[in-house]
Amino acid sequence: MSQVVQRLVLATLAAAILAIAAAIALYPVRSEIGGVPGLIYWTVAALIASALPVQLPRGTTVSVASAPILAAVILGGPLAGAIVGAIGTIDTRETSGRVPWYGTVFNHSLLTLSAVGAGVAFELITQVIAPTNSASPSGGSFVGALAAGVVFIALDWTLALGAVSARTQTPVRTVWAQDLNGVAISLLGLVPLAWLMTQVFQLPNGVGWWATALFVVPLFTTRLAYARYVETRELFEQTIEALSKAVDARDNYTRNHSSRVSQIAEAMARVMRLPETEIEKITWGGLLHDIGKIGIRDNILLKEGPLDKGERILMNQHPTIGAEIVEPATQLKDEAPLIKAHHEWFNGSGYPDGIEALDIPHGARILTIADAYEAMTSSRPYRKTPLTHDQAIDQLEKFTSIQFDPHIVPVLVNLDRSILDRPPDRPDELPTMLLQPDPRDARRYGDDDTPGKQARNPTTRPPALASDDVS
Repeated sequence: MSQVVQRLVLATLAAAILAIAAAIALYPVRSEIGGVPGLIYWTVAALIASALPVQLPRGTTVSVASAPILAAVILGGPLAGAIVGAIGTIDTRETSGRVPWYGTVFNHSLLTLSAVGAGVAFELITQVIAPTNSASPSGGSFVGALAAGVVFIALDWTLALGAVSARTQTPVRTVWAQDLNGVAISLLGLVPLAWLMTQVFQLPNGVGWWATALFVVPLFTTRLAYARYVETRELFEQTIEALSKAVDARDNYTRNHSSRVSQIAEAMARVMRLPETEIEKITWGGLLHDIGKIGIRDNILLKEGPLDKGERILMNQHPTIGAEIVEPATQLKDEAPLIKAHHEWFNGSGYPDGIEALDIPHGARILTIADAYEAMTSSRPYRKTPLTHDQAIDQLEKFTSIQFDPHIVPVLVNLDRSILDRPPDRPDELPTMLLQPDPRDARRYGDDDTPGKQARNPTTRPPALASDDVS
């Protein structure tokens, strides 16, 4: 546990203890909740709602337990909400030991603090609007419930995002965009549902106690929606990665090229502090920037030597082919312009459209530089020895304002080397087809398959410009 996480856990725990003490002193449990049996009822409801939390991509977990916690707040006040929040949120991850002790302490402290804060907001609002019976079905009660929900969600999300960010060393805005942004509306929708549950609970003759249990259906469907959101996003991302690997797998010289370009471009975009939606678009565009090479024949794509004029014309079609492949997909249509323009030059002499400078999409200008660096520092059929980091940087700087955006090149130059340096290839990570002998080796070495024997009459070409590389 890092010092930042440790301080956050201790601060949240201390705040929760102070909040409970204040609730005991200032807000005794109201009778509308039904006394101890009512507290047990809502605690059990929260336990059921917390039983199957959904883990979002960046590590945040969500459940529908906020509905019964808010219902306890509305009916019984801050102290009742604190009790239900502290006890009713034990989930299967904690009981099975999958959450470390400090994670359990933080989670329960977080929910306790959020419940007390929501309860105070509800009390303050309803004492102004409906001072006689704050939990009765009235406009004042509903407004108070909305205020309580806003405070609960604000405290819960703020601390949860901060914890995940500190634990994973990920920017808060990234955690928000990739986790909560997709489920925020449905979480907010639990607030009026919680208020409706309290109104049903107060029906006379004990009817409300069993009728409220029927709300398990909308709560379950909401939880199911969270799970489907995660599954759909994971499937989408896995499909993109699979497509990028399918392109790279056509040649063992380009294995992991697309993922490397994506990682470098994403790092550049984060240094530039672009909006998270733009970063995600650039990341996915990096993975798919060469998808159009599916439509290029192997005798051109894998040629060991300079392409002739006709072959170059065909090769230069791959950005357009790639854009045409992804554009029909609704979730990828924003990436299509980046894919199409990733070989455009800043001075307008690139392809396929010859656009220049700021007419080239911003994300494409980032991808162009990341793609060039990765290609120059990797082996290729026409250049077996990759350029060193310093040689590649020299090339980027040499062709700044010609091929590359002069304002973006320094971003890559100043990236940490841990991002730029290529990790060693591991055979166990390669597709089976890449473990097979390369048929070009037979041409290169004649009938002698001895590794390391020099090729006869090798053909190479200068590695000056990345746009000349089949990358």
